[in-house]
Amino acid sequence: MPGPLPTTAATLRHVYGIAHDPQELALAAHMLHGEPPADWQDFLDFFVTEWVDARGYTAVESAVEAGVCSSNALRISTEVQTALWVVDGWDGASVLLRDLATEGEMAVYAPGREADLPKRTVLRARVVPEIARPDQYIFSGSPDLYDGLGVIARMDLLRAWQETPEPDLHARLAALRVAFTQQREEQSAFFAFFGADQQVFPSADHLNRELARFMSFLGNEWVFPSLGSTRATAHRTSKGDEPKVVQVQIGDSLKGPGRPGILYDRVYGVHFLPAFGDLLDHFSGVAASPEVLQLYLDEPGLSPLAFRSAPPELRALKAAAPRATPSVLPGWPE
Repeated sequence: MPGPLPTTAATLRHVYGIAHDPQELALAAHMLHGEPPADWQDFLDFFVTEWVDARGYTAVESAVEAGVCSSNALRISTEVQTALWVVDGWDGASVLLRDLATEGEMAVYAPGREADLPKRTVLRARVVPEIARPDQYIFSGSPDLYDGLGVIARMDLLRAWQETPEPDLHARLAALRVAFTQQREEQSAFFAFFGADQQVFPSADHLNRELARFMSFLGNEWVFPSLGSTRATAHRTSKGDEPKVVQVQIGDSLKGPGRPGILYDRVYGVHFLPAFGDLLDHFSGVAASPEVLQLYLDEPGLSPLAFRSAPPELRALKAAAPRATPSVLPGWPE
């Protein structure tokens, strides 16, 4: 079968040219297959469009950040779908697919493939947006075809596929991509509001007041690129009612002595840090707070990111941050 349309194919070739950590490639292959992939082209399509690396990025997202690809390519990672589909028919040059697991429908532009994809054909396929053409989707790579399957055989094939690691991995990676995108957009809002990616407050009460102001800004004023609007506007559009006020109350650990802080890292997300101002003063030599330093060294729940401005000899005392997982602020209550 023919490959993807030129614009998306060219984008993927650019992305393949970026140096990738061999350990990431090996981990992705292990998670998907448990062994080196038999079809390297299909695996690379998966790695580029769906795999989330240790920084919380897909290869496409990294390529956009590096200036290799246009920002339009971000749609690939946000809208990619890999599933078992059945062909319901054709509409002009677009094949009409239905997801066997969810019954979700998708029209995929596939000119010249009518003979390969007659009605009732079952296929395992990765579908991506054609980045140069809004609202148009194409195949990424060549689908695996299963011809002549009746309804029972389709369900048997679906059950067998669902027993493999692949569909669960696709679902988990899709959730990760959404969460990391939200995290990066929230971090940009945090930076815009406070003027830095970390902030120290004179007291827990002051932190609470400023956090309430920020949450209002985050919901009502900040335009999220992924939404194309503020969260409040998106909620009104999708739900048809007014969003509820987001109430965030800090925990007791932040109400102790010292000046608490918030650090919102682009990769590791938001962290609330007790006596963070005192820790930073200790690092800079402004004031000695050995008890605060010991607290951070002893408590595994306190992020190693708090040590990023510490002298090297102190950074070495705190275990390095593990592989990134999303850490975001509460959204609008439903």
